[in-house]
Amino acid sequence: MSSCIPAPQLHRPVTSPHPRDLGVIVVAAGSGERFGRPEGKALVPVAGRPLVAWSLLAADSAPSVAEIVMVTRARDLEEVERLANGLPLVSPVTVVAGGATRQESVRRGLAVLDRRLSLVAVHDGARPLVTSEAFERLAARLRSDLGLAGLVAGCPSVDTLKVVGAGGQIVRTPDRSKYWCVQTPQAFRSEDLRRAHGSAAAEGFEGTDDASLVERFGLKVAVAQVLRANGKLTYPEDLVPIEAQLEAREREERPLA
Repeated sequence: MSSCIPAPQLHRPVTSPHPRDLGVIVVAAGSGERFGRPEGKALVPVAGRPLVAWSLLAADSAPSVAEIVMVTRARDLEEVERLANGLPLVSPVTVVAGGATRQESVRRGLAVLDRRLSLVAVHDGARPLVTSEAFERLAARLRSDLGLAGLVAGCPSVDTLKVVGAGGQIVRTPDRSKYWCVQTPQAFRSEDLRRAHGSAAAEGFEGTDDASLVERFGLKVAVAQVLRANGKLTYPEDLVPIEAQLEAREREERPLA
């Protein structure tokens, strides 16, 4: 797991009232193989809630969010729908089956998202530490900077990076100050992301993230650190620190008796 060093946080005031122009696609259609759970991770208990519940609640709490699309495995559709219906959510939630790859899953989410929404954020359901403020800050920056097609969450790399060749031989050591570890949420102008996914599907291009698809068009995508903690539940050992952070956050936000 890559580490992060502190970087300037993206603090931009969000005007009030907030325009409800943001759709959120939460992707949780993976196999969970690395986590060691063949039935997938979407519903694994994390700090007292199913994993994806944390992302749904955070997105729903963001004033800009008008709609949420939850992309999950076909076998989990009914259970995830029950979960969404049982949460105190204000935004409408549509649950759809994902595809064979993450990219296809996002494309399926885009297909059902309201086309009238000008902005869309894509978030990995395996990152339960996301906050409503993260969605708001990304959306606010996109509204204020018309030159940007997208803005992604990330953090500067603290690890020394090596370019490695055949046999594990180190080829060179690049300047790590130029490298960021990119995460989610990633927010875009909706039509740019739709066009990027359509082109990638037509040409058989598989990107490493949604931003890479938009970048192919020469459009400007920026990175910003909008979260101090944004761990991803990938391996079993990730569970303990993520739960500890969620529980600490819950204690801080819980009103005193």
